[in-house]
Formats: sequence, structure tokens, C-alpha cells
Amino acid sequence: MKLAGTRSWKSSGTASRKLGGTQWRKFDNPTGITIRDRHSRRLKGTYLDREEIESVFNAYDRKGIIFPASKKLNHKNSDKYDDLIAVWTDYFNKKFEANPPLDPDVVKALIASESGFREDPPENKIAFGIAQITPETFKALQDPKGEVKDFIFNDIRKKDLKDPNINIPMAVRWLHRKKRLAEGKLGRSATAEEIILEYKGLLKNSSSLKNKALENFRKSYGQLKSK
Repeated sequence: MKLAGTRSWKSSGTASRKLGGTQWRKFDNPTGITIRDRHSRRLKGTYLDREEIESVFNAYDRKGIIFPASKKLNHKNSDKYDDLIAVWTDYFNKKFEANPPLDPDVVKALIASESGFREDPPENKIAFGIAQITPETFKALQDPKGEVKDFIFNDIRKKDLKDPNINIPMAVRWLHRKKRLAEGKLGRSATAEEIILEYKGLLKNSSSLKNKALENFRKSYGQLKSK
């Protein structure tokens, strides 16, 4: 029997509180989707759109966050995006309670190996932006029923991928997904190289493609970690 004055709704967490003697209760909602006006909508906190990306970045508390190493790479603009890398790596480390956390140097080395910090390398027609996001990854990151459905991006256009302010948080989100997959396959924490191999779909590949795929990343990551 439903008591008068009692409501229930779905949310991304579980809690309860009393207000005016009435018990209000939240229920787990891992999909992050609610129904409003007969249309399904994402719950705030389960997605990022262009406006939210800008808002989060501008308001982010940078005190104590870890920045990638600087003045280590020879690429033009190699340190230009350190603030973006630091903020979004920290944001997703906290969002997913990553243990161990993703290293911002992994993100920076990946960008160095993918684009050399160019915002839209012209020679690659099948990947986009500074982190070279593929059409398949772009689609997966916005699919409310896909493999990253617990936290997606919303209403991002393909042309937006040319903007590092959009491209970098999407790449960091995808790296977190690949980190988790690598750890599941390995049954332990994944190394930087193992995360990148999973990112490139080569973690379980036994061919010589592994070393080739890691060549540029390994060089940049080594430079970032050098004393």
C-alpha cells in the first residue's frame, strides 16, 4: 500500500532522507536515464555535453592535482595542453575512483604519439583531433546503451573533435575504459604500456605489431619520466 505524501524516483546513487516527516528514497539507477515528459533523458552527473565540459573545466579546483611533466618533449606546443590533461585526468580518476589512478603522463605521451600535439593532423583521414579519436570510439562514447553507458558524452559533433577542449576529455574517458578492460584481462593493475596496447586493441596480440604500436608512445613516455 502506498502512503499518501510518499514519492520515489530513480537516481545514480542510493540514499534516503526525511523531509517534514515524509520518507523520501532514492534507488540505484546504473543506466543514468530517467523518464520525463515521456522522453528518456540522462541524469545530470552521468554525461558531459559541450556546455558542461566548459563549466567543469573552468570551475575545477586545481589545488593538489597532478600535472604531466613539462619541458621534456621536443614537439611544438608540447606543454600547451597540460592544464587540460591534468584537470580531466583528475576528474575521471575521481569519477571512477581509479586505483591506481591513471597517470597524466600516459595521456600526454599518447597525444604526443598520436598527433605530436597538432590539433587536427591532416594526414590521417580516419581519426580526428589531437588524440586521434576514431569514428568507432566517437560513437561508443556517446552511446547510452554501449560499453561506457555509465558515463557518456552527449550532443558532441564530429567537428567538435578538432577542439582540444572537447577531444582531450573524450580521450581520457576512453583511456579509463581501456585501463579497466586491461586490468580485467590481466587480473592485476595494468602498466602504462598495457593500457596503451588495450587502447590500440593489441593487448592480447602476440605479433610484432605490439612493439611497432608502442614505439612512439614508449619514447615520449620515457622522456616524460626522465629525471
